[in-house]
Amino acid sequence: MGLFTFGSSNTALGLDIGTSSVKAVQLKKAPTGPELIAYAIAPLPRTAVEEGNIKDPQTVVAVIKEMLKTSKIRPERNFASISGQNVIMRFTKLPVMTPDELDQTVRIEAEQYVPYAIEEVSITHAVLNEITEEEGGGKYSILLVVAQKELVNSYLEVLKGSGVQAEIVDVDTIAAINALENSIMETAGSQEGGEVVAIIDTGARTTNISVLKSGILMFTRNIPIAGNQVTQALMKMNQEFDQAEAIKIQEGEVAIGDTGGDEVAGLVKDTVEELASEIRRSFDYFKAQSREPLIHKIILSGGGANLKSFNTYLSNELGVDVSMGNPLQGVNVTVPETDILYNNLQQFTVAIGLALRGVVD
Repeated sequence: MGLFTFGSSNTALGLDIGTSSVKAVQLKKAPTGPELIAYAIAPLPRTAVEEGNIKDPQTVVAVIKEMLKTSKIRPERNFASISGQNVIMRFTKLPVMTPDELDQTVRIEAEQYVPYAIEEVSITHAVLNEITEEEGGGKYSILLVVAQKELVNSYLEVLKGSGVQAEIVDVDTIAAINALENSIMETAGSQEGGEVVAIIDTGARTTNISVLKSGILMFTRNIPIAGNQVTQALMKMNQEFDQAEAIKIQEGEVAIGDTGGDEVAGLVKDTVEELASEIRRSFDYFKAQSREPLIHKIILSGGGANLKSFNTYLSNELGVDVSMGNPLQGVNVTVPETDILYNNLQQFTVAIGLALRGVVD
């Protein structure tokens, strides 16, 4: 599902402009399946992208251009995303109708969720599945996505300035799900009635929770607690942000049980406890709305997933099996140098999901 389609190659570039870095992944369509033929990651200054908004477009353009040049990536078919924290995503049910009728009805339905003038936003939708109602007649389960045109255009301008013409602008939430589809579906039918899987994607500024049943998205929510909040907690040790960030990466660990006097683990745990509480509230809300009694599995994604003992802590707190997502499941890696890729794999999830759009039917 893309917000916009603009404008043939057997390669596809996924470009993820995040808060702290830009990630690029280029995949190639091959008879044996998608091949990863190039990748790159480059840091961004802290003020370049804030709350999902590009504040310093010139700097972001310069970073992308240099990254693509250094990694020798030649953009052909390109797929990018905007942050899920800046879009409105709602689930609804509509009667089965023709595609043209659905387009018109979706626009009318979406107006009730839009706090802006309707001409200022772009509206798209995805049909998740078709439901047979007990009283007869079918309905579509629909995901509505609404984004301000100004936001989308700001990303398109940066991409254009970087020499990248975006074929589709997606939502990072959907791109992450796309990358983890194989991980989600490998046991999708293992529970009676279908397995319920939650993806917890933790970035620098936000954590996104997506809940799927039998591979179909049923719930999504953004929480403003993520990696930067952990870094800010570590600044209580009289550290500057960059120093605290380095401590988080090198020493950061979630304390399990008694902290044992470890100041770093204790400070990390304070933030992760708050995040776990919000995840639990989200799960409770989902269960109440969907009447699903259990979350069977949690898949972690995003750079924040690399925090030591994060998976163990969440599993203990939420009583759910937790595993790390593998966005490269089903992808053949053919680049000669892979250390940076695998050391930062969770951060590449969205970029991989975007690139898959161009090489998988």
